[in-house]
Amino acid sequence: MTTLRKSLTTLGMLAMTSALGVSAANAAPLPTGSEKSQENEQVRLTSDSGKQSAGLKAVKSENGAETFSTGRLTGKSFSTLGLSWKKDSPVETGTTVRARFHRGSGWGEWRNIPLEVQDAVQGEAKRAGAPSYFTGGESDGVEVTIQAPHGKLPEDLRLGLVDPKVSAGPSGGSGAVRLGTAGKPEIKTRADWGADESIADPGYKTMATNKAAVIHHTVTGNNDYTPDQVKTIINGIYVDEIMNQGYGDFAYNFVVDRFGGIWEGRKGSTDMQPSNKEIPAILGGHTMGFNTNTFGVALLGNFEPNNSEGGEDTGPDPEPSREMLNSTEHLLAWKLGQYKLNPTGKVELTSAGGGGTNPHPKGEVVTRDVITSHGDLNEGGTACPGKNLHSKLPKIREDVKKMMRR
Repeated sequence: MTTLRKSLTTLGMLAMTSALGVSAANAAPLPTGSEKSQENEQVRLTSDSGKQSAGLKAVKSENGAETFSTGRLTGKSFSTLGLSWKKDSPVETGTTVRARFHRGSGWGEWRNIPLEVQDAVQGEAKRAGAPSYFTGGESDGVEVTIQAPHGKLPEDLRLGLVDPKVSAGPSGGSGAVRLGTAGKPEIKTRADWGADESIADPGYKTMATNKAAVIHHTVTGNNDYTPDQVKTIINGIYVDEIMNQGYGDFAYNFVVDRFGGIWEGRKGSTDMQPSNKEIPAILGGHTMGFNTNTFGVALLGNFEPNNSEGGEDTGPDPEPSREMLNSTEHLLAWKLGQYKLNPTGKVELTSAGGGGTNPHPKGEVVTRDVITSHGDLNEGGTACPGKNLHSKLPKIREDVKKMMRR
């Protein structure tokens, strides 16, 4: 078993890395803050030209494809794994990534790790990156293999190991939605999940209004997380996107966990409304080409059958919980009510282009449901929010309409 700190060139992104014995000589120019409650460490796997680094070894090829391995790396505590690479560097079609994690006294099973770029954030992000991946709990070791059909790897490919170090506070929801004034459901704040505001862009990123809600799933690694793990998963996404991909803030406006907890993601999303002159609406980074005039609601988990988007084996029937759906409906009823939007209606949205998963060129106008999904807007480019969540959208629209009539 190789020790991570001694055998690899690592890229420590925090001031505390010197205390860990990690070299920061090759640190990339990604944003950092003056004080951090999180810890993030990067292992460089390829050079700026895509050549494998000392931290990535060629191993016996499988099925004719070139296979590379990090070997077993230990000596670092983390709960989220991130993969990022040079912006605009292509990922060879058919490239697959697998990882296994060490916890306690043993190694877990191999898991598929998505390598698809999160292109919705790419307009602002300094690097390309895959969805953040929750390891299933605090881990102290990782082994990663990459298989590329012709051995071509992304340029400046890095493995990010994130330990959010979340403090005590509210955990996942309890299933019962508590409604306040004007039907507002209880929404846990960014402070509740431990956001370090010093690493995010200052201020609010505002836009004129909201015309639609876009439903997502996070594909963060597992569907059986515990209430106490929810904050760690959300914070891991936040730290990975900012410190490994160079993005400015949380991409989704809201996150809903499987216990019914609703969490503010993007700063200012809870307070946005037409009557708020300072924050009429908050621009997120959740749907390529269609972030303007929409807000993103992400359900924490993977609802695509049979693991087709990577991560855990979701099996043939991964279902969002009733508590999760109920909270999502109350959140939508409240927000759509503020913007006077019809939950069963249609809306015209204008594409900002951008390529990637978005097939609609800049300026093209599309007509979609007011409650739509990532896959409905970027059709053909993503399975998000998963077949078994997407199939629930007609009922969600009807339920939200009934709630708004009360």
